[in-house]
Amino acid sequence: MSKSAALALDQACKSGTRVHGETLVAALGTDGSHYKNSCFHHSAGHVLSPPLRPDPTTPLSLMNFLAQDVLQVTGSDNCTFTKSQKELGKEDFTKIPNGVNGVEDRLSVIWEKGVHTGILDPTRFVAVTSTNAAKIFNLYPRKGCIAVGSDADIVIWNPLAVRTISAKTHHQAVDFNIFEGMQCHGVPEYVIVNGRVCVDEGQLRVVEGHGRFIETPVYPPYIYDPEKLASLKADKNGVEEEVDHLQKIHQGHRLRL
Repeated sequence: MSKSAALALDQACKSGTRVHGETLVAALGTDGSHYKNSCFHHSAGHVLSPPLRPDPTTPLSLMNFLAQDVLQVTGSDNCTFTKSQKELGKEDFTKIPNGVNGVEDRLSVIWEKGVHTGILDPTRFVAVTSTNAAKIFNLYPRKGCIAVGSDADIVIWNPLAVRTISAKTHHQAVDFNIFEGMQCHGVPEYVIVNGRVCVDEGQLRVVEGHGRFIETPVYPPYIYDPEKLASLKADKNGVEEEVDHLQKIHQGHRLRL
């Protein structure tokens, strides 16, 4: 995301439009200056869509937008390619596979660039990495919080631990990392997913096939104004039936027409 895009979101919100914004950890942790690197593998390794912006102040600006609630969530958009796969575009830039890493390092990079620098407090960190996304997808409080009845998805975070990100030590099966050499204060020591320990002192303990589909109910109150939604369903032009129809499709019900 660019600074101008975030400013457009801010202006829309101030004008009364309900809109939410996301930025990627790649845009928070680095910038587009790497595209000028003379090493093909280095420059191509940073190619993704939307591209990283050349303005070196972009990461700091986006982090401030997260702190100010102009942006609400962060994503990884994880889509990795090896150096040899990126070489598909060595003679034609348009053929470089778009995608970078992010899922493994997202929390550490955001903590380092946000909390460790004093821009975000720990509560806001949780909001932009977990809670707000759960609310947007109407999964809260099942997801996005620790409470009785919520799924046992928990990260045990060590804010005092320090690690240096490197392709030589990360868990992903890829030989490049856009955050190479970044020192991060703050490490997830344990990760519990649905009650199962998946990361134990930094080591993966995942079980194949453990993931499952989770339905996301329509019309999250975090997004939709209840009064406007009620007005929409009462529209005389058949909108009510259309809304019900779309809701049933979204919830995975089979309709008999």
